[in-house]
Parts: sequence; structure tokens; C-alpha cells
Amino acid sequence: MKRLMMAAAVATALAGCGTAAGDLFTARDRTIEYVRVFDIKTEAPAPSVVRAASEGISRNIQNATLATPLPETTEVLDQPGRFKLADAPGAARGPSCDGASWTAKARPDVRGGQDMHIVACLYQYKTGYHLDMYAAFTKKEGGWLEWPRRASGMVLGTPEKFAEKTMLDVVRTIRETTKAQVALVEARPDVAGAPWLEPSSAGGTQASKP
Repeated sequence: MKRLMMAAAVATALAGCGTAAGDLFTARDRTIEYVRVFDIKTEAPAPSVVRAASEGISRNIQNATLATPLPETTEVLDQPGRFKLADAPGAARGPSCDGASWTAKARPDVRGGQDMHIVACLYQYKTGYHLDMYAAFTKKEGGWLEWPRRASGMVLGTPEKFAEKTMLDVVRTIRETTKAQVALVEARPDVAGAPWLEPSSAGGTQASKP
């Protein structure tokens, strides 16, 4: 069955491929970045929100580094904090979570994505929370292996799908666990529909390596 799926994926990739002839000979690395920021409104106490965020990241990444930094002040801010991205793209661009009440950082080993890193920062403010999330990885494009990569991605999953699902499952778990109202504040690249309102899943995606 798996051979038939792979064969169908290869045929689809070959039929739909619009790669220029020159790309067959030139492989390149491309850095892909995701930013997702959500506003969260809930009456649940802060520890419950933090526990839900930790559970959400663990649905796809078992070895994330989690932290609940001590606040510099006991006063809750009027406006939510915001993570800060470095100027350099890629690995050096990973954001700092200064002022966050919960953070998660991970470097999952994912098929097709080199040096993937994911950062999530939860900021509490007077009327709710902001959940800022960032993911980045490098992937190969073009060259002789472009079609096999596409076929493999269709069967086994892609790093793009893994990054997207990992971030969505964090906010989905918070929404489900704390009965929160969630709204998207920022998305790069754009996201279609409202997938954060869909149910979270208990397992990782096919793109993650065992």
C-alpha cells in the first residue's frame, strides 16, 4: 500500500511540476519563517493557562525547554508584551521573550527541514494574554532531488506542516482547556480560514522523525 501511495505521489509531483529546466541542475537552501500571534481571553487563572500551553507544545515536541520566568514586577501591564526578533534571518533570528510569563523553545528534528527551531512566548496583560510564536527552518529546493522531495513530502509530511501544526496545537489546547476566546492578531505567512478553532490532536505529525 505504501508503495502505491509513493508511486501516486511521484506521478502527481511529475505531472504538476512547474520547475524550470535550470532548477534541475541547481540546488539551493531557503530559510522559511513563520510568525503567529494570538490574543487570548479567558477567566481561567494564570497557572491553568501556563499548564495548557505546556501541554499544547508537548503534543508535537516532547523535549521542548519550558520556563516560567519570575516577573520583574507584580503589576499586570495594560498592554501585552511582544517578542523581539533579531535582524539576521534564520537561526540567529530566534526571538527573545523578555517579560513573558511562560516560554517554550525547541529544536525538533524534522524530515526535510534543517536547523528547525520553534519559540513560543506567553504574555499576560490586564484583559488577557498574547501568545507570540515563531518557527524557522532551512530546506533544500531545486536540483535533481526536487521531485523525490516533493513526493516524499506528500506521503510523509513537510516541515511547513509540522511547524504550522505545532504552533496551532499550542493555542488550540489553551482554547479547549481554559474555554478561551481566541483571535488571530498577526500571521506571516497568511493563514487561510480559522484553523486555531479546530480540535487539537494528541500526536505528532508525520514530518517529525521518530
